[in-house]
Amino acid sequence: MSAPPTSTPSLHGHATASRAALAASAASIFFGASVVATRYVVPQTTPVVLAFVRYVVATSCLLVVLGRRAFPVMPGRDRLQVALLGVLFFGVFPWSFSASLTHLPTAQVALIAATNPLVTLALSVWRGIEPLRTRTILGQILAFAGLAVALVPTGDATTGVSNPLVGYLEIGTTALCGATYNVWSRPLLARYDALAITAQSMLAGTVALAPLALAQGLFSRLPMVTPLGWAAVLFLGIFGGAVGFGLWIWALRHSTPSRVAVFLALNPITAITLGVVLLGESAGVRLFVALAMVIAGIQLASKKARASD
Repeated sequence: MSAPPTSTPSLHGHATASRAALAASAASIFFGASVVATRYVVPQTTPVVLAFVRYVVATSCLLVVLGRRAFPVMPGRDRLQVALLGVLFFGVFPWSFSASLTHLPTAQVALIAATNPLVTLALSVWRGIEPLRTRTILGQILAFAGLAVALVPTGDATTGVSNPLVGYLEIGTTALCGATYNVWSRPLLARYDALAITAQSMLAGTVALAPLALAQGLFSRLPMVTPLGWAAVLFLGIFGGAVGFGLWIWALRHSTPSRVAVFLALNPITAITLGVVLLGESAGVRLFVALAMVIAGIQLASKKARASD
């Protein structure tokens, strides 16, 4: 007699977990495509200007969709925390990511950024949000190993790039900013609408980027962007910004930080695949082996999470 009440919440929990996984997967695919778009358009402008314009587009989309719902009633302390996290995630994060692509090859940038799930797990465990589980760790390490297989350079990785040490510091900052947002936003997402938090934090990051973009010649740089470059900017703002981060933050609300972050392994895999499809780059056996390892790692980590719900 007691079986139905027990099974219904379980089924609901599994359905929610599946939707969160689907949202995180779609967001990571958009982020992977954003690597290619950023790599294409950033030489036409500067990393700061590109990040600013990208999030002007993204924030505008969210504010139009949400209207007044973008600013729910909340204490000043929570609003300040949202703003600070927004400056970190939508200000420092996109700047350091775009800047790293001017100093390092795309593959190295993607590989270092892929450490985000491991950093997220460490911070999440440290904050007491989730326990340290062996299968979660093994799944994330397996996914990361798959990326290493896919992205390991075949020759000198620093050929044709300048100041690689600066690039390492920049992309390391990117990974740390992303992991910090994943973990510290969770209490806010438990109390407020995910899209509202996305819109407010994105607006704060955009405002923080504005003076830097102006200092780097925002209005003189924009006319230098080609029509195809503007198409890339619009993609970054709409799909790599409003849609991608909206899905990502929704997934964070309905799952744990490390469970969501492990799907970032799809990011560089998407970038590599698009390089093959759009740029005619070669796809050897190594890419398929890497893809299998990434998928197996995600399954290993997420199955453990579902079993423990």
